[in-house]
Amino acid sequence: MNPSRPDHTPASTEATARLSALLRSRLNAMGVVTAPEPSAADVRRVRDADALLAQFVRASRHTSGTVRAFSSLIADAHEDDGNTMHWLSRVERAAAELDVFSARLCALRLNDHERPVSARWSDVFSRVAARCSHIAPCTIEAIDRSRAPFTQRGELLGRMIFQLVRNAMEASPRGGMVRVRVDEFRRDALRQFHVRVSDEGPGLDPAVAASAWEPYVTTRRGHAGLGLAFVAAAAPVVGAAVGMRREASRTTVHMMVGEEGGLQWE
Repeated sequence: MNPSRPDHTPASTEATARLSALLRSRLNAMGVVTAPEPSAADVRRVRDADALLAQFVRASRHTSGTVRAFSSLIADAHEDDGNTMHWLSRVERAAAELDVFSARLCALRLNDHERPVSARWSDVFSRVAARCSHIAPCTIEAIDRSRAPFTQRGELLGRMIFQLVRNAMEASPRGGMVRVRVDEFRRDALRQFHVRVSDEGPGLDPAVAASAWEPYVTTRRGHAGLGLAFVAAAAPVVGAAVGMRREASRTTVHMMVGEEGGLQWE
């Protein structure tokens, strides 16, 4: 919140409430359970989120679904200043202030830029995930058995797919300890990155395993960008066909990303 910013006028506050109601209406249409309508105090608390909320509404008019609209919102919130931690804090703040997410919706988008990754990356992602979904915390133990070096760019991809697996496991009512294994991380002769991770825990619940992994590719400011969204119940008939493969109690996700933004699931 910016203390130097003047208070909103009644008209501006009313507009915020209308946008918030529209956002909740769109989520409810997808079957996503949202919080009750905001009180006057809640509306005042999110006064600095006006612009982000407006961006969401504008983006949603040009995309095929609410998840992609939210992804566009996050992309707009990123100032592209090379400061990943600053960007993630903005995402966290937006999620906290809008407060419209539940365990059935957790969408994260990450621009595929070459930049150093802070050691606090996982901690920040954990806070973002906690803000975006009302779920019990889940302890994660990452096991890297790929014996492949994580380049700066590759680490972004690897940690992103790692977070998606984590979201899926957290959505499982079993919770508890989850062991995520990096089975493969390599760059082939065509300059494409291959990332494959597996969970070594009890596996996903069938209802979660049937959920949607929706891959899509965006390009922003000349950079090849990759966005992935996990939706826990929005499209239950799609999941097995677009990137999840069940092997007994293990779920394996394999993605291949080309430098020009090409994406392929196995």
